[in-house]
This record gives sequence, structure tokens and C-alpha cells, in this order.
Amino acid sequence: MMERVRKYFLSVRGEAQRVSWPSRKEVITFTVLILLMTVILAAYLGLLDVIFQQGVRVLLRLTGKVS
Repeated sequence: MMERVRKYFLSVRGEAQRVSWPSRKEVITFTVLILLMTVILAAYLGLLDVIFQQGVRVLLRLTGKVS
């Protein structure tokens, strides 16, 4: 059993050494890109929320449910 665990971890280590790791510049670039896209998506969804909120309020006023 212990031999199988040892072989497994040796295999994991070997695979990790073959991985093509990104450079520091690539990591920073992709991090900034993801943060920017997150802010843009949050603003877009927030705008949609406000638009739908106003639409529901108008519909409720038209039906007389809310004053």
C-alpha cells in the first residue's frame, strides 16, 4: 500500500515538473484582464438590475398594486 502511495506522489511530482508555467508578466497581465472583465460584468449586471427594477415598478403602478 505504501509503495503505491509513494509511486503516486512521484508521478504527481513528475507531472508538475512537465507543466509549462506562465511567466510573471503573463500572470500579471491575465490577472488584470480578469479583474477588468469582472468590473465590466458587474457594472453591466448592475445596470440590468436597475432597468428591470424600474420596469417592475412601472408595471406594478399600472396594475394599481403599488402607489
